[in-house]
Amino acid sequence: MNPISYDTIAPNIDQVNVTDAQVEVRWKCPSTGRIIGTSTATMAADASMAGRVGASVKRSIASEVIYGVARLISGMLGGAIGRVVDNAVNTAAADLNASATSGVDYTEASRRAAIVVAFESVRSCFAWDDTRQQFVGSTSAPA
Repeated sequence: MNPISYDTIAPNIDQVNVTDAQVEVRWKCPSTGRIIGTSTATMAADASMAGRVGASVKRSIASEVIYGVARLISGMLGGAIGRVVDNAVNTAAADLNASATSGVDYTEASRRAAIVVAFESVRSCFAWDDTRQQFVGSTSAPA
C-alpha cells in the first residue's frame, strides 16, 4: 500500500464539516455503509503565491461591498441619528466582513490534506482490501 492519498480514502468519507480551519470527518466502510467513527484535523492556509493573492482579493472585494453598503446607509441619515446609525452599521459591517472572509485562506487542496491527516487517527479501524483496492471496516472497528 502506497502512502494514503485523498483519492484512496474518498470512498470512506461519509460527511465533512468545516468550521473555520477545523475539518471534522465522519468515516464509513464503503462495502457495508457502516459508520466507523469521526476524526478531526486542522487545515493549513494555502501558502502559495496564488493562494495568498486569491485570499487578498476575496478579502478586498468583501470589504468594499460590505463597507460600501454601510456608508450608503449611514449617509442617508444626518445629525446625531446618522452618527448612531453609522456606528451600528460599521460594527455590523465589521462582523459581516470577518464572517465573509474567515475561510478565504483555505483551498480545496488544504481541505483534502486535512482530511488525509484526519484519516490517520481512525486508520486502525480499517483494513486495506487488495481486491477492492480500498479501505474497509476492520473486524476490530467499533459498531
